[in-house]
Amino acid sequence: MNSWIGESLRETDFSPAVALRDTAAAAVNWAMGARRFLLVLLSEILFAAVSYACAVTALSDTRGRGWAMHVLSSTIIVLLLCRFVGLASVRLYRRSLLYASIPDLLSIAKAVSLTSVLFWALAAWHFRPLRIPEAAFLLDWAFLQILWAALHFGVRILKTQQATARRDGKRVLIVGAGDAGMMLLKEMALDPASPCRPVAIVDDDCAKWGRRYFSVPVIGGTSELARLAAEANAEEILICIPSATRAQMRSILDACRLSGVPVRTLPTLAEVVDGRVSHRDLRRPRVEDLLQRDEIRMDPEVIRHVVAGKTVLVTGAGGSIGSELCRQIAAASPSKLLLLDKSENSLFYIHLEISEMLPARCAEPILADIACRDRIREILHFARPDVVFHAAAHKHVGLLELHPQEAVRNNILGTRNLVEAALAASVPLLVNISTDKAVYPRSYMGLSKKIAELCVQQTAREHCVAYSNVRFGNVAGSTGSVLRLFWDQIQKGGPIRVTDPRATRYFMSVPEAVHLILRAASLGKGGETFVFDMGEPLNIYELAKTMSLFAGLKPGRDLPIEFTGLREGEKIAEDLWEDWENPRPTPAPGILVVSEPNPHCRNVSSHISALGDLLACDDFSGLLNLLHQLMPEFSVSSIQNSTSVGSSNVQPLRPAAAQTRAALPSLGAA
Repeated sequence: MNSWIGESLRETDFSPAVALRDTAAAAVNWAMGARRFLLVLLSEILFAAVSYACAVTALSDTRGRGWAMHVLSSTIIVLLLCRFVGLASVRLYRRSLLYASIPDLLSIAKAVSLTSVLFWALAAWHFRPLRIPEAAFLLDWAFLQILWAALHFGVRILKTQQATARRDGKRVLIVGAGDAGMMLLKEMALDPASPCRPVAIVDDDCAKWGRRYFSVPVIGGTSELARLAAEANAEEILICIPSATRAQMRSILDACRLSGVPVRTLPTLAEVVDGRVSHRDLRRPRVEDLLQRDEIRMDPEVIRHVVAGKTVLVTGAGGSIGSELCRQIAAASPSKLLLLDKSENSLFYIHLEISEMLPARCAEPILADIACRDRIREILHFARPDVVFHAAAHKHVGLLELHPQEAVRNNILGTRNLVEAALAASVPLLVNISTDKAVYPRSYMGLSKKIAELCVQQTAREHCVAYSNVRFGNVAGSTGSVLRLFWDQIQKGGPIRVTDPRATRYFMSVPEAVHLILRAASLGKGGETFVFDMGEPLNIYELAKTMSLFAGLKPGRDLPIEFTGLREGEKIAEDLWEDWENPRPTPAPGILVVSEPNPHCRNVSSHISALGDLLACDDFSGLLNLLHQLMPEFSVSSIQNSTSVGSSNVQPLRPAAAQTRAALPSLGAA
């Protein structure tokens, strides 16, 4: 108690001192501000006197030598009082000299004009004997506007001269001469401290070609961007077209890639909320901008038709696809959303996010492993979902080549467990998410997803339920995506590691993947495999160079690119369907469907049960042998893949796996 009283007394003792200090600081700040205002005001009054003296003196030759001194001594006090009134009315002395603008110029014109009229009226009434000519008032009016404008705009004019005359700074070429481009150009061209110096503008409006904006010429259109960037010796290209469509942006970015010049872009109109643009808003282009097609957007009505008012289960809810699925489903007002994942951290954060989108207790996290057969059956028995989206899977090719038993356990047995539990719980709709690596699989990851597809297909056809598969390529920006690996390598200063300069992959955005999944749920009748028309595949080497340019680095010069050779299980190119499959268009644009049954799907459930028995007995050799019997072409294609590259950089097979795989063809021949 005593200590508290002592502290209170000490605070009370120091309160006057603190108040005095704050008052003194405020007084000093006020004095310094008042001093600046006073200096500006005195300068303006001085210029007013100089202007009037020059105007009167200029006419003294026609009036006699003493006339000018007589007029000045009689009227200058009245003139300065008029000028002071004008300055006070517009508070011109409070305007910033560093950031003078058009409103300041208008205030100068207003103050000078009004006070000149006022002084002319007073002179005509009170100083009539002096016979001051009207020319003196006009000269004074013109001189004073020039002097006050020089005072207020002198600093800005000097900075502009310094900015336009400088030769340092990164040479940048601006694409787009619209409002956004002009705002950015103005900020860079008129700021001598800007790290970038605009040297040219490119725009497709031929009416602007040859014009200059802030002393920067418009030199042509985007069709010749690569050549124009080389002629201008541009060190970076800035794309300032927020309203550009995906096709337009892709065309411009392709030209930037051909030029070999680093590139940045302004956000799209959807991202520019307040309409203001500056160099701080420039961002690296997204890899989605390079997709060889326009991005397809999901119709919210389709989502509501599938999930509104229903209980929905999403496995792998914490992953890239699963989490976006949960967000889209939550926005469509399901009665309950079950989030299943075996990673507690991922599950925690997605549940936290979804809980803010749904009413209380409508989002339920389920920490479980789909490989646990009894646990999954129990969950679906009590939850009774109406729709199941199966996104849980091991997806890393390299890791599953090291641990193929985990590919079997999670991707094959886990899918089997979920499908069986869904049947037992009378779930009417299930969508299994697959991958293009399941087409002619050469890795354990692709093989496991292929067998998972067959499991869903056989179950759908035997039990007449609406269970279907969706198949797509790499998802740009997803966890473990090559794009993320490239970005991480770029952030660390390189090198970027590319497996093979010939390697190509299909890419799609996360929203597109979710679109395909939800659309398949609305179209699926049972046993189909839905495939997204992903356009042309992207070359990984070209993609690495493009991402280097997006990071502001020239590939090869600023950032090395290394070739590591294809790893075990990887392919030069992926396919979206096999030769025997006959994909047909669906009512949904860009989505194809394969309805023919796979000849391998017969008795696949019994083979999967056998895989489970071998896995339970830790019979690794028997597991591989049975996988070969299910897919005889798997071992042959794998060996061809590992020997056809012919590069010393290709990593050899593991001794145990190589010995096992060498024996597999003989099993197939037998």
